[in-house]
Amino acid sequence: MKEEFEFKLPKGLIDRHGELHRHGTMKLLTANDELIVQDLSSSNKNTDIVFLLLAQAIVKLGNLDRVSTQQLEQLFLPDFSYLQNLFGSLQPQNVTTSGEL
Repeated sequence: MKEEFEFKLPKGLIDRHGELHRHGTMKLLTANDELIVQDLSSSNKNTDIVFLLLAQAIVKLGNLDRVSTQQLEQLFLPDFSYLQNLFGSLQPQNVTTSGEL
């Protein structure tokens, strides 16, 4: 089963040095990732859960090995929408105990 998926942002993230990052990799989240997001959510009350989930799922963006929620908040709207849609299509939503969708 494929666990990581490459993507290309429509516009790209511009970091604080002015470098553009468009190509990235998103992974399927595990139960441990969910626990990490829950912990982060309880300690970061002002951060939307969507940003926490995306930050956990994106394993690489350009030459950035990790993407922070603060960086995600700087995305252009088309890029943020793209990542939300990609995340929703990759993460199984309605899996039964037998593993069937």
